[in-house]
Amino acid sequence: MADPTIEQVKAMRTAVLGAAAKVPGALIGLGILFIVLGMIGVAGQTLFSFVSINVLGAFLILGGVLQGAHAMKSTGWKSVGVQVILAILYIAAGLYTWAFPIPALEVITLWLAAIFFVTGFLRLISAFQHRHFREWFWLVLSSAISVLMGVLIMNGYPETSLWLPGLLIAIELLLQGWSLLFLGLAAR
Repeated sequence: MADPTIEQVKAMRTAVLGAAAKVPGALIGLGILFIVLGMIGVAGQTLFSFVSINVLGAFLILGGVLQGAHAMKSTGWKSVGVQVILAILYIAAGLYTWAFPIPALEVITLWLAAIFFVTGFLRLISAFQHRHFREWFWLVLSSAISVLMGVLIMNGYPETSLWLPGLLIAIELLLQGWSLLFLGLAAR
């Protein structure tokens, strides 16, 4: 089998990457930005946690205001009362995160631990359902790591709530940044 020509490689890139192939510089730039933000986040996890909780509070308040405005304009809709109550809850939750960021971070940290426990348990169920495949070990390993993450979070709770959300967001930014960077490099 012959190696593909340069034109065939370009056609494959365009087919696989779609519109992203047309703007590789934007992907590379965004990737570098995310990597830098992720590195800042890893260096200042506690600050990143507080910034994140304040941004979450702003989004909750904005979402509540928009939902309330929509509900007020939706006369005749049977769910207007429910939508107004939800809008008030969103705004109250946003104000709470601004007024009390440490308890809000503690709640998010508990939520993260619960997610790790639940996903670990569900992966274990999935592993046993697929135990006739040789690769089922990887599901068991993934399950064990998820449960271990939940245990580690709860072992250091509530102190972990000050830095863990910021660290996880920073890691996500790093991973997304590297993905975008390499996608942009592949699109060139």
